[in-house]
Amino acid sequence: MSFLRGSANYVWCTTSVLGKGATGAVFQGVNKNNGEPVAVKTFNQLSHMRPHDVQVREFEVLKKVKHENIVKLLAIEEEQDGRGKVIVMELCTGGSLFNILDDPENTYGLAESEFLLVLEHLSAGMKHLRDNNLVHRDLKPGNIMKFIADDGSTIYKLTDFGAARELQEDQQFVSLYGTEEYLHPDMYERAVLRKPVGKTFGATVDLWSIGVTLYHVATGNLPFRPFGGRRNKETMFYITTKKASGVISGLQTSENGPIEWSRELPQTCQLSAGLKRIVTPLLAGLLEVDQQRIWSFDRFFCEVTDTLCRKPVHIFNVHRAGLIKVFLHPEEKLIALQIHVQDQTEIMPHAQILLLGETPLTCLVEESTPGKGYPDTSNDKPLMLFSRENNNVVLPTETELPKFPVFASLVSVENDASQAKVACSVGHVCKRRIDKLALCSKLSRDAIEAFSGLLSTELTRVLGKCHHSKEFTKAMEDTILAIERSETFARHVFRKFGGGGQTAVDVKNWRKELDAKSKELTTELTPAIVQLHQRYVKEGSLRGEWDNSTRGLWCPWMTKASQRAATLVDRLRDGWQHLLRDRATRSLTYNDEQFHVLERIKVTETGRRLKALLETECTPAMTQRSECVADWYKMAQTVFLQTQILDKDIDAYEHALESFSYRLSQESKERNENLLHSLDRLPGKLKTIEKTNVPAQESTKKWRNICDAQEQITMLLYENGLFIDQVDNLSLIDRVEDIGDSQYEL
Repeated sequence: MSFLRGSANYVWCTTSVLGKGATGAVFQGVNKNNGEPVAVKTFNQLSHMRPHDVQVREFEVLKKVKHENIVKLLAIEEEQDGRGKVIVMELCTGGSLFNILDDPENTYGLAESEFLLVLEHLSAGMKHLRDNNLVHRDLKPGNIMKFIADDGSTIYKLTDFGAARELQEDQQFVSLYGTEEYLHPDMYERAVLRKPVGKTFGATVDLWSIGVTLYHVATGNLPFRPFGGRRNKETMFYITTKKASGVISGLQTSENGPIEWSRELPQTCQLSAGLKRIVTPLLAGLLEVDQQRIWSFDRFFCEVTDTLCRKPVHIFNVHRAGLIKVFLHPEEKLIALQIHVQDQTEIMPHAQILLLGETPLTCLVEESTPGKGYPDTSNDKPLMLFSRENNNVVLPTETELPKFPVFASLVSVENDASQAKVACSVGHVCKRRIDKLALCSKLSRDAIEAFSGLLSTELTRVLGKCHHSKEFTKAMEDTILAIERSETFARHVFRKFGGGGQTAVDVKNWRKELDAKSKELTTELTPAIVQLHQRYVKEGSLRGEWDNSTRGLWCPWMTKASQRAATLVDRLRDGWQHLLRDRATRSLTYNDEQFHVLERIKVTETGRRLKALLETECTPAMTQRSECVADWYKMAQTVFLQTQILDKDIDAYEHALESFSYRLSQESKERNENLLHSLDRLPGKLKTIEKTNVPAQESTKKWRNICDAQEQITMLLYENGLFIDQVDNLSLIDRVEDIGDSQYEL
């Protein structure tokens, strides 16, 4: 019997089955002309019994659609032995989404990045169908294929248009197609329960199928699960039709037992809390039985676009030793980010310290900067979140780890393969938790470095302000000295020429007032700042405290816990594959059975080692490091608060000094003007005036020169202050530019 079949330009082997359905099968084939692999869909006798217009409908739909997220039609040809037409399509080597979800790694749903890719590509493909007034009517993971492009990127594509047809937005249909777990309840009632219900159906039935598919992709399970599965059809119909609006899942765990309803995605789901907040309302809108409440296609496409355009902001919450993710809309501002952070961490916006490297986020973005202008972050390089009001570090409570299965004492190739698959699934859960703990141990160290850098920067800045204040004070002292000298000179002039004008030139004691103000700076602020700077910047006491407290502690990142977990999971998968091959043979020889038993032992022992790595090494190590972080942050937070208080005190002193300077300038100016007027009115005899005319003019000239010099000194002091501020700003810019070049040192 020949397994080779072909058409004019393609050949395929019936043993290379890619998939089977009610009306045909898909095989892997080859283009005779260039050797390119293809997928060939053939049709069985049942398919040929359908009306002719139904038979050609799939051909017409495939000819009409052309989109990156729809499987590409290559040709429609006649099979050489006269068995009818075949459809030749591009080969999707990644397999179907159903097979991907069936892998033990995805027992609890796809990773977040892959889920978003499915969401993007599924909605794009569906939008193309709706733009062409087409309804698919059999959407499910089995009809979504994974295509690996030449550059290695993944593209998900819709396939199997055997049930597709043209349908306007307001049109209805009565024929029944689809897979029962993904059917809209109205269609389920007729197609599965066989009830004679006179209902028609619209294009929105695809929306329900999309909702079920997305829930399946996100969690690894169907949203509505009666006890016993397909055999309990009435309960399935009850769950889907009696659920309240907003409920996205219903689970029955025992025969005739109660239904466990839920409006949230399960904790075992791999999606972040930030994405769950966006996806959950989307699922609720799609899984509505009421035709008045279910979303329209336009709203679905709009919500997906809104979700995909958001910028993911990765944040490491030091106080929970865990990563969170905020999906920031391109137009949302800083306050929106802070509120999103508050929703996930309960840290109020005013108490949040967000650092990128050693630089506060507020130094990198303005309050009005839109989300699209925010710096890029990642799991490895997130923003660091500290609280001004809390210095505790509490590890989040994880859900209970699924139990590794125990093999039965008797060998059963069927059960053993299933148990090994469960062991792989639990192994992947262990690995993900180990990866998380290892990464968080690294990020804890990064957070310590970031906050230490912030403290160093702040102390250096405050010390610079202190020096600036001292220079300003010295300049004021010089100004006062010049004023005192000028007024003393004026007093001598009045004594010599004026006699009765002494009252007008009484010298005001500016120096005493300035000394009283500068006493706080010289005796309290400056010594405190210098001491903090010496201890925590020059000597690096905080970094030393961290090194001392963590010396001798296990670090999951340093001990390469993730790499070891990956090796153990690979061993689990090898054992599972071996037992799968044994199941395919159905019966084992004596020698094969001995190796089969050894594989069971290997799977059991590997699972035990993986669990021990998580529970006896990584979790205790991270608990100890979290305690060290809490103790360290209590010290660092105290220093940070002291620095802020000193900074405010310096600001208050500078403000007082500026007020004093302004008052000094105004009052000395008034006194100068009064003195000049008094000089012009000096009494005396004409002869005396004539004799002393030249000296008096010279004295007046000297006095005016002194006034001019005073104004020049004031201008120089002002320009000096501006120059110092510019130098401070340039130093800050240099530190920001150096962030990208800094490397992690553990």
